[in-house]
Amino acid sequence: MNMATTEQFDRTCVKISLDNLKSNYTNICKNVSEGCEVMVVVKANAYGHGAVKCARALREAGARSFCVATVDEAIELRDAGMNDRILILGFIDSNRIDDLIKYDINPAVYDKTFAKKLSEEAVRQGKTVDIHIKIDTGMSRIGFMADTTSVEDVVEICNYPGINSYGIFSHFASADTNDDEYTMQQFSKFSNFITALETKGVKFSMRHICNSAGIMRFPQMHLDGVRAGIILYGYLPQGCPQEEELKEKMKLRPAMTWLTRVIHVKEVDEGTTVSYGRHFKAPAKTKVATCAAGYADGLNRRLSNGFTVRVKDKDVKIIGNICMDMFMIDATELDDIKVGDVVSLVSEENDATYMADYLDTINYEITCGVSLRVEKFFIDNGRVIE
Repeated sequence: MNMATTEQFDRTCVKISLDNLKSNYTNICKNVSEGCEVMVVVKANAYGHGAVKCARALREAGARSFCVATVDEAIELRDAGMNDRILILGFIDSNRIDDLIKYDINPAVYDKTFAKKLSEEAVRQGKTVDIHIKIDTGMSRIGFMADTTSVEDVVEICNYPGINSYGIFSHFASADTNDDEYTMQQFSKFSNFITALETKGVKFSMRHICNSAGIMRFPQMHLDGVRAGIILYGYLPQGCPQEEELKEKMKLRPAMTWLTRVIHVKEVDEGTTVSYGRHFKAPAKTKVATCAAGYADGLNRRLSNGFTVRVKDKDVKIIGNICMDMFMIDATELDDIKVGDVVSLVSEENDATYMADYLDTINYEITCGVSLRVEKFFIDNGRVIE
């Protein structure tokens, strides 16, 4: 089956272009400082795109460091045969320390109690764990505070037995806005903290602070590594300054296309109401086409009664409330619409940013929100792969 031509699927599916994904990675690599490693973020099922297939494709393109959010996400990659460096960016329960060591996973460390337990277990198993110290430079989420009160704690941790202080990182709060002054302050705090550690003999092989926006906008901050997230999947962070200039520079292409199909067509009289709550009333005789996707597939219910989808290269509106498994469109202007016709929810023409703008949210939420029950087809070298 070649999805590139036949569009065969059950009720709704996403097509993931691994070709676009690999091209995006290559273009990102071309735009980072010399000697800087592009770490690829495949957490949250690769932002809804499919972690294992995407990680394998990115490895084929040259990636050797992968970032996830949970122990189980890391183990999924290990079980799929991924033997490269894997960093968990966030919280890890101390009950999972044995798995960290067993699967050779790099944890983010921002708590002495956790670090002590990690050290004790590593020593017990006769192993050494590479860690990344997490510094809070202004996100106020997790991390040691970037001031002198934390320096001694970090030095102590980095000297624990069984611990190798491989990396240190922080995270920008507003690199995708015009608040560059705050970003500069964060970078300065991070740099000063690293300098303070170096004066006490603690050095790191991988210093990283740039997220997707930082990669594109602040090349002077690339350091040893950068973390490519949403730009890997073909999108700029929502509202990023210099949007058109960055699109041209990075040559990003969305990796995801989200499709459904028409499953029923009928004509209703003027005054007929559509869907739950009866919030749409036909203003005249109206052709209603029912489509096989709903909020249980990740199609946000706030798209009801107004959002446009594409059918036969035309934009048509959703009418009535989106249901759990179906939604309806006004197909009155589509003379030849029939059961089986393909409906585009997310495409290169109307991408995830288009849907996000309508919902007043971010493109990340759209791709991450696609339900696991939605079929996935992966396109590599123009063909569907297993």
